[in-house]
Amino acid sequence: MMNNSSIDLKRKKLLEVCKKAAVRIPGSGADQWEIFAASGIENDIEVFKGKIETLAFSDSAGIGIRIFKDHSIGYAYTAVLEDNAIDDAIGKAIANSHITKKDPLNSLPTEKDYKYKVNKSDDSRLFNDDFLKYTIDQKIAMALELESLTRKADKRITGISDAMYNDGISEVCMLNSNGFEGNYNSTTAMVYISAISRRGEDISTGDYFGIARDPAKLDLKEIAENAAKRSVSILGGKKISSARMDIILDPMVAAQFMGVIASALNADSVQKGKSLFRDKIGEKIFEIDIDIYDDGTLEEGLASKPFDGEGVIKGKTAIFKEGILKTFLYDVYTARKDRTLSTGNASRASYRSTPSVGVSNFYISPGSHDRLDMIKQVDKGFYIMDIIGLGSGTNPISGQMSVGAKGLMIEKGNLTHPVKEVTIATDILKFLSGFKKIGNDLKFVPSGGYMGSPSILIENIAISGK
Repeated sequence: MMNNSSIDLKRKKLLEVCKKAAVRIPGSGADQWEIFAASGIENDIEVFKGKIETLAFSDSAGIGIRIFKDHSIGYAYTAVLEDNAIDDAIGKAIANSHITKKDPLNSLPTEKDYKYKVNKSDDSRLFNDDFLKYTIDQKIAMALELESLTRKADKRITGISDAMYNDGISEVCMLNSNGFEGNYNSTTAMVYISAISRRGEDISTGDYFGIARDPAKLDLKEIAENAAKRSVSILGGKKISSARMDIILDPMVAAQFMGVIASALNADSVQKGKSLFRDKIGEKIFEIDIDIYDDGTLEEGLASKPFDGEGVIKGKTAIFKEGILKTFLYDVYTARKDRTLSTGNASRASYRSTPSVGVSNFYISPGSHDRLDMIKQVDKGFYIMDIIGLGSGTNPISGQMSVGAKGLMIEKGNLTHPVKEVTIATDILKFLSGFKKIGNDLKFVPSGGYMGSPSILIENIAISGK
């Protein structure tokens, strides 16, 4: 088990590697340079029927080097942190800068590019010291307990398809020739369970998860009960006749839809004509006054960071304000193309990749409506608990959407019989304009960022059934 002193030692070592690499870059080979280093320790545990099925541990580190020369960018990386390997990576990055496309917008960020001038994130919240207290045996025990609790949560639960625990410690360090120097540590722990229920010949599945900086914050009993409830509640579900009706999105479903919206707000996609929001800045997309934010400083946000993938300060960006589209998500390059400022949304999957536009904590600001009260106000509708084919069934360019759904019918304000094998077919912009009420039950899911939404009441949606 690692302790704080060993974490501090790894941090110092990574920073030292970056600084040593910087002095090895020949002045004649680069107009500007950037060094991005990252290290991580990860545990993956899967259990099945009370026994360990998978137990994997990884400890990785590497360094990526960007070279700017005559407005071209060269990039190379290495997972070997010895001097000769770093020299080789520097040489390859310089060589690559001689053959890549020249663009006058290619240069390192300066403070003139920043939308946010002051770092308002609390770096200490990204790393939880209590994370280090957990042994691998305790983590295995959590996965086993989650499986056991889920089986006991309802007598109709007959099996578990997935029961897993995953956690990690990561360190990021960045330097560049404009004088930027920054680093941060973070911890994350997650459990996931998928429950199988049966009644007669009918089988249903339902899943749930928990995610936190500290494993102690994971409420295994609550997670197990939610997974079981989501599984058994759709037992016996059948198709319904095609109709137009009001729908309510469960927060986990609504948060997944936020991922579709976020992808269409990526400035790079917009500039390439690959977004339905192109030319819609200043338009009221939602009929009601909805606020949607991308907040890289959110206190409990699992995607919060002090700076983005190219060293730009992160902040809280209002994407939609009172239903009006205010801005797209920008890194420095796309911001320069639109003659605006970076929103701090440069993202890097690892030291192996260069920065590109991505999301952080992207969410709808919660409303004042209780979910049960919203259900009571629907005469005939559909409460959607799960969606199928969201990635393949939505087109962020044309706006067409056709996805499978399952959940519960709403009749005269009450949840009644389960429904399966129906399709929501609509246009995304019409779908968004149909938002009528926003719940107070904000939930986040890790999905290409950290997507959040409360439950949402949407009017007059086409449901295709039998």
